[in-house]
Amino acid sequence: MSTILNVRCAGTTITRLFIHNEKQQQLQKCQVAFQSTVSNVKVENIDSKSADVEWQQALPYKSMPRLTRYQLLRGFLKGGEFADLSLNDFVFKCRERLGDIYRLPGVIGQPDSVVLFNVDDFEKVYRTEGIWPKRPGTDALRYYRENRKDGFFKETMGLNDNDEKWAKFRHVVNPILMQPKNAKLYLEPLQKVNLEFVERIREIRDPHTLEVPNNFLVDINHLAFDSVGVVALDHDFGLIRRNPDLEEVRVLCEHMSAFLKSIYDLGIKPSFYKYITTPSYRRFAKSMDLTFDITNHYVNEALARLEESPSKDGEERSVLEKLLKINRKTAIVMAMDMMIAGVDGTSSAITAILLCIAKNPEKQQKLREELLAVLPHRNDPFTIENMKQLPYLRACIKEALRFYPLAFGNVREIGADLVLSGYQVPKGTGALLSTNMLANEELFYPRPREFIPERWLRKSDTTLTDGQRLVAENVNKFINLPFGFGPRSCVGRRIVEIEMELTLANLVRNFNIEYNHSVEKPFSYHLISTPAIPLTFKFTDLK
Repeated sequence: MSTILNVRCAGTTITRLFIHNEKQQQLQKCQVAFQSTVSNVKVENIDSKSADVEWQQALPYKSMPRLTRYQLLRGFLKGGEFADLSLNDFVFKCRERLGDIYRLPGVIGQPDSVVLFNVDDFEKVYRTEGIWPKRPGTDALRYYRENRKDGFFKETMGLNDNDEKWAKFRHVVNPILMQPKNAKLYLEPLQKVNLEFVERIREIRDPHTLEVPNNFLVDINHLAFDSVGVVALDHDFGLIRRNPDLEEVRVLCEHMSAFLKSIYDLGIKPSFYKYITTPSYRRFAKSMDLTFDITNHYVNEALARLEESPSKDGEERSVLEKLLKINRKTAIVMAMDMMIAGVDGTSSAITAILLCIAKNPEKQQKLREELLAVLPHRNDPFTIENMKQLPYLRACIKEALRFYPLAFGNVREIGADLVLSGYQVPKGTGALLSTNMLANEELFYPRPREFIPERWLRKSDTTLTDGQRLVAENVNKFINLPFGFGPRSCVGRRIVEIEMELTLANLVRNFNIEYNHSVEKPFSYHLISTPAIPLTFKFTDLK
């Protein structure tokens, strides 16, 4: 009978746990699915003796620099030193005071958590998280789903579940969303939405200055929403075209940030929402109710459409159709998770990409030349094959997401007793890994405040001649992780990557893009970045 290893860094022993055949089969299936669709994650077979020596020599957990419970509670009250800070500003303010590792005490029923800025600590946490990594911080969503009166989420809470239920859900959705062969299901509808965005720019820009209005972020949000909609719900909402019959959907688009904001307001800040219904939780629950109702409506509409006109020869026509073949509930929950997580982050990513391209005309021209070499005519359609021939396009996106990180990092529950930065940290402690915010430090990226896509190309493709070590292979991979790492990495990564590639490629081959204004502090940071300046880009048609 096969076994699994329970690896413990404190570990005086490494215990072999025997599991029942049925559970073993489920585990093996999840392992196979993860290995075929996400990056493999090693759970290090740590030598028990050396681990025990390291633990014995480490400083005790209680001696770690920390905020007291009073400091944390008082700091977040009105007028407190943390009250108006974003998550990013909060963790960095504490870093200045406490160093590269510190402890946030659990208050109001929350567990302790540690905040990490050390790359070696990041790797330890990821390497020992196992195949069922836990991600704290989304308790508000789980609480909402657990307490829905209709019990809809009793069987699964989707991507925000933990343990076996989470693993089973990922096992069935990973092959649909993450396998490259399924990209053809969403490439064409995403391209259609994208070309509508190009025409929208031509409609709204000033005829004299060629600049788009100050509220261009709304149009970028609508691009992201329509893109998620055609994939998750197999429905063209037409927000880019300002469809007048969709006021309810327009309101839903405005509510999409509620989930991400809740992770900070209800998952990290002290909150009593589990004991009394706070205003923050009421707003969150209202947004989740609206998301559920609209998602449920459009999934049912798609189901009726598919039953009336089924696909021929067993060839699915959309991601939603594939999910519906699993079961209706899986399709609804996955569609909801894609909608609530796929708008704000994508909008911020597209904004970051456009700012970098607009402020670096020589890089923009180099990208345009690559596009024209692969697709000589502006109306040539993108295919899975020709998109593989655009390495500089992907490098520009990677560099933009390094230059303007989307988030402070990732959140995990530590999967084994570990020694982090010389301190004992017990298994089960929450960890905020401030990975992405190190991407602009000279220690890790030479010339960090320069936009250099070439650093992400293979050496043979790199045109830099100054001899500096700028190529991505020289950079620690645990620093810049916009899509997370391991089994718990973003399940929609391939969809978002294609959406960003299509947007940048279509805009660069149609327009010369400029931004003739200050880019000082272009983003505010909560859980993810949010554009904080007017996005008055200038789009000049190319001849």
